[in-house]
Amino acid sequence: MIRLEIITMDDKRYPEQLRNIKNAPKQLYIQGNIELLKTNIISIIGSRACSENGVKLAYKFAKELVYQEITIVSGMAVGIDTIAHQTTLQEKGKTIAVLGSGFQHIFPQENRELYQQIIKNNGLVITEYPPEEKAKSKNFLERNRIVSGLSLGVLVVEAAYRSGTSVTAKLAKQQGRKIFALPHEVNDLHGVGTNRLIQEGAKIVTNTEDIIKEFSFLSYKRPSKEKETKAQLSRKICKEKEYNDIYQWITETPISLNEICKKSNQNISEISNTLLMLEIEGYIEKVIGGYRCILDKK
Repeated sequence: MIRLEIITMDDKRYPEQLRNIKNAPKQLYIQGNIELLKTNIISIIGSRACSENGVKLAYKFAKELVYQEITIVSGMAVGIDTIAHQTTLQEKGKTIAVLGSGFQHIFPQENRELYQQIIKNNGLVITEYPPEEKAKSKNFLERNRIVSGLSLGVLVVEAAYRSGTSVTAKLAKQQGRKIFALPHEVNDLHGVGTNRLIQEGAKIVTNTEDIIKEFSFLSYKRPSKEKETKAQLSRKICKEKEYNDIYQWITETPISLNEICKKSNQNISEISNTLLMLEIEGYIEKVIGGYRCILDKK
């Protein structure tokens, strides 16, 4: 059974960043690695109904921030939040999930496994609500002030015109946190909110270094320029069983999603998620007729 701890504002372990915000939670219910509350934290937030481009951007920045030894916090919602947490775990990084319910009512239900994986991999899950508290709309708005309050800054990947993401950014501004936003095409509905944040003074970012250099106590670590060989990439794929179950059916000849579904024992949702991750990591590409392997291309 996962151990549950409760810390109050009088507790030395209560995060100082959070203690100083307006309406700071009087107590935090905690499962996992409480030491993460003392680390340098950046929140990654965005739309629940995110675009494919939003998924790729969330993956890119989460992965690169892990390399910079930053702890990633988000709200464990579907969409951008989920990608941020999953990528951090995949990269062996540190992540904190903030719930809008008690621990007896993990929400959304489809992220129950993600919640368990965060705990299992030395991450942290917190909430201000007692275990029996069910998920409510107002709880998620209240939850957002904790997501931003724990953070040095907030990275907004995607935000529609009216969204919870925009509310979190507004709270972050009130809390004196740095707000970072990724620019979008003017006709992209997923980016209306991010573009507006930039107009209102959020820092426009196009790479991770733009974020790190905003904090004088952080030093940007330049990634190694060494390239992985095709053989190394192939070995990496084989180690990732959940990837390889799908990847084994993809060759240089395009194969459709329907054909992959027929050959594998997974449902279409799981297959689509795996294909997207394989595409993001550069193992396959989407072409006319479906997907094909690109590891062996010259």
